[in-house]
Amino acid sequence: MKKNKKVLILGASSDIGLSIIQIYLKHNYEIIAHYNKGTKAFFNLVSIHNSIKKIKFNFSTSTTNIEKFTKNKIFKNCNVFINAAARLKEIKYEKVSANDVFETMKVNLLPGIMFTKILGNNMNKKKWGRIVHLSSIGVKFGGGESNFCYSLSKHGLEFFPQTVKHWIKNNVFINTVRVGVTNTKIHKNLPSKNMKDRIRLIPINRIEDTSEIS
Repeated sequence: MKKNKKVLILGASSDIGLSIIQIYLKHNYEIIAHYNKGTKAFFNLVSIHNSIKKIKFNFSTSTTNIEKFTKNKIFKNCNVFINAAARLKEIKYEKVSANDVFETMKVNLLPGIMFTKILGNNMNKKKWGRIVHLSSIGVKFGGGESNFCYSLSKHGLEFFPQTVKHWIKNNVFINTVRVGVTNTKIHKNLPSKNMKDRIRLIPINRIEDTSEIS
């Protein structure tokens, strides 16, 4: 392992993001924690740990601004990249517009593509790196009735360009994890989801905890 232990976490203020931060705190990483609106728990955690550097950015902006953000010098030398950024807006499939698809892609897919290209190339040159994208179990089932855009965008994170496969020889690994129904606010606040019905579909009869994902 390289001496510089630096991780970039997109969506770090989410419930899963906070759990991921805890993992890297235990392993003494310098943490670049991206957030949009943030939460009280996130700001409290940042305030007591000097190793966490927060950076605010809303990916629901122009593609030009997104590209500029990904080139920020603060991300230099990150040898771990965790992409937990997510936008989930419930819209019935028959009412989905082109703009709905585009706006979701800007948050859920484009940052993953851009950061993988930039950070992955640097990791490849330094011969060590880890990249993990959080996808969704909805990809397997075609998503729910009201989250087509979300599932489609997450599906894109499972498409790896041919180039990155050559990075393996330099100890740079990329994976996408399909996250199932997790004990987070995002699931609890979705009006279309009956959590009791969803739990009955899970073989172990419970939803997963954020610590299991992290």
